[in-house]
Amino acid sequence: MNIIDNSLDLKKMYNYQIENIDIEKIYKDQINNINNKEYEKYLKYLNFFFSKYHKKDKYNKEYLDGKYILIDKNNPNKKIIITPTEFIDIHKIYFELKNYAELFLSKISSLIESKNNITEEDREQFELYKKKYILYHDKLKSIDSINKEFYDNMAILLNTKIEKSNQLAKYYQKRILEYKNISVMINEKLKYKLIKYFKENKKKIPSLSIINKIAKENSIPSIEIEKWFSWIETVYYYRLVNIEIVKINKEIHNKDENFDINTRYMIIKKPTLDE
Repeated sequence: MNIIDNSLDLKKMYNYQIENIDIEKIYKDQINNINNKEYEKYLKYLNFFFSKYHKKDKYNKEYLDGKYILIDKNNPNKKIIITPTEFIDIHKIYFELKNYAELFLSKISSLIESKNNITEEDREQFELYKKKYILYHDKLKSIDSINKEFYDNMAILLNTKIEKSNQLAKYYQKRILEYKNISVMINEKLKYKLIKYFKENKKKIPSLSIINKIAKENSIPSIEIEKWFSWIETVYYYRLVNIEIVKINKEIHNKDENFDINTRYMIIKKPTLDE
């Protein structure tokens, strides 16, 4: 069988023509395709179709020619016909395209390196192989571009996480040392009072006059009150950085999960609802 005919296996496998698919554009449109009221409505009826049967259900269910049909029990002529979404997995597509590209490149090399005289038929084959190779190679570059964008963003997030983790470790060591350096322990009531002063002072250590006032009121050396404020400030920054790391972890998780879903289940044909 001619290798050009073999390339049609992609269409047979995935029910689409690779030449007509703009992979990069489809990927970028993915969010808009799933974050709209029409898609929500589609999911609502699809979930109903696959839900467990209940005698109080409004619809009977039928599957015909790849379509899910909800039939109104009170009016059988009233139907909701659901044509499901079509997806592709670009990770699998990538390896298929890579195999085809390498196959065409091999055929091109065989023609070039052939010791036989090149015929007009060979030239035609060469042009066909070259056209197919360029096409599949361009599709591979589109997928590479999608992957690169994702991994570049992840690298930025991971580097930021490392930086924040280093900051967190420093604040952790600092607060341990500062606490050990405190000579006079205070009760919880005074500790909360110091925290309140810190918050009211825009989360900064109060002025020396306020520190001296608190020290005098509680018969504690000013230097010890200052040490407590320094410890409170460090604990505040420790918690602040920790919150930032939690946010980064969540963003990394969401990006990773969304990338996995959007690339393994990339919509190439939107669902339709006929009511």
